[in-house]
Amino acid sequence: MSIKRIVPIFSLLFLFITIVDAQVQKGPVLDISPGKKAVVGDPDLAEFPFRPGDGIQISAFPDTGSFLNGIFPIDERGLAEFPIYGKVKVTEMTMAEFQAFLLANYRPYLRYPNLYIKPVIRISLLGGFVRPGLYYVDFNNSLWDVVQLAGGTIRENGIYKMRWERDHDEQLNDLTTAFESGRSLTKMGFKSGDQIWTPSPDARTFWDGVRDIMPVLTFSTTIWLLYQTYQRDRLILQN
Repeated sequence: MSIKRIVPIFSLLFLFITIVDAQVQKGPVLDISPGKKAVVGDPDLAEFPFRPGDGIQISAFPDTGSFLNGIFPIDERGLAEFPIYGKVKVTEMTMAEFQAFLLANYRPYLRYPNLYIKPVIRISLLGGFVRPGLYYVDFNNSLWDVVQLAGGTIRENGIYKMRWERDHDEQLNDLTTAFESGRSLTKMGFKSGDQIWTPSPDARTFWDGVRDIMPVLTFSTTIWLLYQTYQRDRLILQN
């Protein structure tokens, strides 16, 4: 192939790469004009999706090293603290307004302004889970998804022993049906601060306590009976 044919081909290829790169650098055009609802995260979110005690999960992709990637807690006043900017009251923002806030304040730090925003709630998984702990979870997740985060239960029957508690009050002591049906946490009525508990293999029960005191009780009873027998025999001999 002659050089005269190669040069136009390379010129067209270079032009194509330049145009594509410019579009990638520019990023998508996000409509944040008044009256528009941003389709970010769950499109069925309430008008004001952020609540005190919850959290906001932000993912900036494909820039996985961005400092905006993470979960930002919302305090009891409805404030969330973000890098560089500081605290902002997010509970009074719609999803579109919050997205506009992020783009307005962080666009200079984002190479690709592609943001995924998702409200999350705090759930405690306690007792006999493989990885018990405190988790931020999507409120649209199912109970199965939440238990999977903790690696499942240690005991084989741990699923059938799970309890849902809130403020030291038991909400439900049989989660089997909800676990099997795949209902979302929001439809079940979960909120931040709720706990899911299941017994661990070393958890003590009433019968464990009975087994512990039985030897002492048996010994004490034996001593008492021997003493009574001794007293009776003594009275007989005296008479």
